[in-house]
Amino acid sequence: MKILPFIYKISDTKELINALEIDLSASSCTAIMGSVGSGKSLLIKLLSDSHLREVGAFSEYLFCAYLSQDLTRLFTGNTPESILELYKDKRYTVGQYFDPMLFDQYAKKLEIDQLLDKNRRLAHYSEGERQRLGLCLAAAVKAPVTILDEPTTALNMAYRQILFEIIKEVQERSRVFIISHRLLDCIAVADHLIRMEDLNIAEHFSIEQIIEKEHILSYYSF
Repeated sequence: MKILPFIYKISDTKELINALEIDLSASSCTAIMGSVGSGKSLLIKLLSDSHLREVGAFSEYLFCAYLSQDLTRLFTGNTPESILELYKDKRYTVGQYFDPMLFDQYAKKLEIDQLLDKNRRLAHYSEGERQRLGLCLAAAVKAPVTILDEPTTALNMAYRQILFEIIKEVQERSRVFIISHRLLDCIAVADHLIRMEDLNIAEHFSIEQIIEKEHILSYYSF
């Protein structure tokens, strides 16, 4: 997979621009970093949103498992049972890729299995509980591409470590993209890093080169 040169018009005054051709064929997990508003989530939206494929930002477009950073909007009013019914429904594309046994496995690892048995409306879940549910759902979809947008925002260090282990498993069967403002998240799982700045891809490099990037090491949080 490659990221190709493109221009995506956001508004009359804003454009997301990439002048580079970036070969990600050797990467199983690519981290995308940048400050708020730098274009991180928008770059990956060009991959996951089928309506935006005409922009030609990527060399290929595969079905994506996707964890949104806005889980409150996604889950309001639903119960775990109602969401799982949708994910298991093979009339929908996601149902053709979803593995219920994997979901149960990840629910135990992230310690939400007993919580899910109660089947309460998710509006009553904490932010961390909703995030762990979203992670289990995304990780259990055996898609060619898995996108995790700010996956550790509401997780403590113990759950972050479990997530890193799950991502390593997912990498064996899926190309993973992780969007994060935490440098440790990127170092823990990624083999390639893209840094966004002012709606442009500012730089990209293998994760082994991070030690040479003093401007990144001093700026981003761990």
